[in-house]
Amino acid sequence: MVRYLKVIVMGCFLVFHVIAFGQENYPIPKRTPHRLFYIQHSFNHNTYVYDANLDGSYFKKNNPVNEYRIVYTEGGVKKPLSPIQKKMAYGTHVQFVKTNLYRFTLAASKELVFFLIMTSKGIPRVFVNVNGRKIYLDRMFLELDDSLTSLSVQAKYILLEGTDYTTGENVVEKVTMD
Repeated sequence: MVRYLKVIVMGCFLVFHVIAFGQENYPIPKRTPHRLFYIQHSFNHNTYVYDANLDGSYFKKNNPVNEYRIVYTEGGVKKPLSPIQKKMAYGTHVQFVKTNLYRFTLAASKELVFFLIMTSKGIPRVFVNVNGRKIYLDRMFLELDDSLTSLSVQAKYILLEGTDYTTGENVVEKVTMD
């Protein structure tokens, strides 16, 4: 029993260390009514932002997600994704499921599946199922492997931050990359 307690305490310490110290001084993009989530990574503070593209109270069918970047290394200027970023990493592949429900993935990974919905309160949200938990996503943090060349960057792990879909509790789920 003591051994399991030590493992739990060490796990909590590791998660706290990663969240509290591994991401110090990262800027938080200004919240907007259509903000879905944003992505940050360990190489720099540049941020990739995903907003809902709405036509009234419905998602624009042909382009429901507006993706762009905030380049903090250039003073926080807003720019579109570069063609390489769009194709290889941060671009979205969106599929219409039904009115106000879309399934999508990011270009970097087809395994992590996101769902874009309109809540019963008319708020656009994204949820994802990760580690057996369904969460509304607010932020992703990618710990990138800096031992590889810049042409083949890979994530060591991803932290998905948001709220539990059922309970509303704040959660952080870690996904390790194999």
